Amino acid sequence: MKPHTSFLPHQALEKVLHGVTPLAVEEVTLERALYRVLAEPLDARLQDPRFNKSAVDGIGIRGDDDSPVFEVTAEIAAGDGTAHRLQRGQAVRIMTGAPVPPEVSRVIKLENCSFDGSCARVVQPERISNIAMQGENIRVGQPLLSPRRLQPPDIGVLASQGYRTLLVHRKPRVAVIATGDEIYPADAELPPAGIYDSNSHQLSAFARDAYADVTNLGIVGDSPDRIRAALREAVSAHDVVMLSGGVSMGDLDFVPEALSEIGAETVFHGLAMKPGRPTLYAVLHDAVRVSRIFGLPGNPISTAVQFELLVRPLIWALEGATYVPREAWLPLPDGYRRANAERHEFRPGVYRDGSVVPLAYKGSGHISVLAEATLFFAIEPGVHSVEPGSKVHVRFIR
Repeated sequence: MKPHTSFLPHQALEKVLHGVTPLAVEEVTLERALYRVLAEPLDARLQDPRFNKSAVDGIGIRGDDDSPVFEVTAEIAAGDGTAHRLQRGQAVRIMTGAPVPPEVSRVIKLENCSFDGSCARVVQPERISNIAMQGENIRVGQPLLSPRRLQPPDIGVLASQGYRTLLVHRKPRVAVIATGDEIYPADAELPPAGIYDSNSHQLSAFARDAYADVTNLGIVGDSPDRIRAALREAVSAHDVVMLSGGVSMGDLDFVPEALSEIGAETVFHGLAMKPGRPTLYAVLHDAVRVSRIFGLPGNPISTAVQFELLVRPLIWALEGATYVPREAWLPLPDGYRRANAERHEFRPGVYRDGSVVPLAYKGSGHISVLAEATLFFAIEPGVHSVEPGSKVHVRFIR
């Protein structure tokens, strides 16, 4: 049966994300929390600053003391106590980050002072206090971080608040399977009509880039038995399964039948887009997990486009995050024309001087173009031509 091609990319994504809930929660140490998705909002445990502290290197003086010359009675560094009493005419030399004694209400920067032994003269008075006040940045109990994918600054904030462990969502487990009798591993000697397996490696790398735990189950050829066996192995332990090849209309395209035989329900098979028209998406429910399965075309540009449009957002959603692609509308200086405008088309290009420059592109098997491309630009259905200088929708991939 010919795959239907009724779904546009945004409609397919809606189907993929429908009913998806985040995976289970687990505890990790702060050292292992980078790029994990926080499962709960966190509040501040400490005030920041914890105490009144100097924002500069300088001399600390009383607020009611306008003397031009001061006797420096002590030196306070970061980490020291504040047990220093000041009389009029006295000052303390104080370092950035050091706690400010109770009597000190102003810190004069070192560069605005001159020194002669233990005497300090203010040569440039200052109106600001140069003191960071206790709790001016963060108060105990105020919201600190909402659930999100944790970035390096988030780790620093949490460390400053004394967090040692965090609750995060489990990483999605992704399995990758390559079909095709023409596909060979890198250590094999290629026959005249053979090609090395690139899709499983590319898809594995994409999935790791989406922060998933990935298992590459290798090459299963065009054997229905091996495809079924690999699928059963994949769904037994993985949340997402990606197969490359075997989903079109040829005599050796066994993936749709194999999915049916293991009990998976096909949600869609065929998209109104180029490249990636034969793309298939199925779901398998069992007592332990829900496995979401993508049958992707065998051509590398097709797999790359479909991963970006459909698989990456799903992986993020399973981890409790929303993937927001980097998109823009940018001018296409030389325009674009095509004869067939039935499908939503994505073409590789680069960003240059505020515009889109299409790359020389010989179709969805042109794998080397992916090493150059920084974006895909889209031409919507029904659009036969884009006039020079008109803007097109762009999705950045690096």
